[in-house]
Amino acid sequence: MTPIVTRLAANTAFSLSTPVAQPLGEPISQTRTAASQALENPNVAFGIWECTPGTWRRQVLQAEYSYFISGQGIFTPDEGEAVQFQAGDAIYFAPKTTGVWDIRETVTKHYFIVG
Repeated sequence: MTPIVTRLAANTAFSLSTPVAQPLGEPISQTRTAASQALENPNVAFGIWECTPGTWRRQVLQAEYSYFISGQGIFTPDEGEAVQFQAGDAIYFAPKTTGVWDIRETVTKHYFIVG
């Protein structure tokens, strides 16, 4: 298989913004993706994700690795301590990690989902 490269550039085309599925108040975060790809074997998806400020419940139940390019916020797992993150940080979410996102400044991240 040939390696696949995703690169965020000034002219990167993003999808239309959509509201998060389970907002927990105002403002309601809007998300969009770019360079999203899904591979059949293994069951993997990756790309670039952006989210505006707001608070909402996490919907992804598969394992996910995220590298934050810009922005900041807090993720509070249902079982555990709050994790503050900012540009330059990476977070691994084990499968079935649930909790609340609190996006304080628009976030852009590279993501890799397995499951």
